[in-house]
Amino acid sequence: MPERDRFISNQRSATPGKAVPVKPRAFTAQFSDMTTGGPGSTNPSGIWSPAYQALKQALDRNDDPDNVLQALYDWLSQRNVKPSEVDRILDLPSPEHAYTALVQLIGGKLSPEKLPPVIQQTLKRAVQRVAQRYVEKGEQALAKEGERLKGLRGRYGVESAALLVRALLAS
Repeated sequence: MPERDRFISNQRSATPGKAVPVKPRAFTAQFSDMTTGGPGSTNPSGIWSPAYQALKQALDRNDDPDNVLQALYDWLSQRNVKPSEVDRILDLPSPEHAYTALVQLIGGKLSPEKLPPVIQQTLKRAVQRVAQRYVEKGEQALAKEGERLKGLRGRYGVESAALLVRALLAS
């Protein structure tokens, strides 16, 4: 029997005592991922969505905040929630309020207090990353507008009131 055929037959028969190589898969859901209920469950309402499962796995792995946010935005887009709605959680009074609002946006009857500590920490880091992205975007917009205003000032000889007062006081 050729080596290839013996390997295939070994996989089918699962000969005791012989290790059968298993190919890793990029995304596989386990039965525990699909179960509902129970304290600390991250799928209490039995959501059967690949986007939700990708988000759940990113949270369970304590993944990088950028990866968590990508999975979060993919999941929320299926629920017709725009990224601007996620940005609005930053207007809440504290990071704890923002975390609670983010869990509510995720939906699925998740309870912010009952989530496992690793998932709470991962979601709080994701909230921090949302804030960081929002600030960076705002700073870039301000810098761009500042450059545009400097160009206008130079082209049209516009002087600001503060510069005019300083020039008059200096003379």
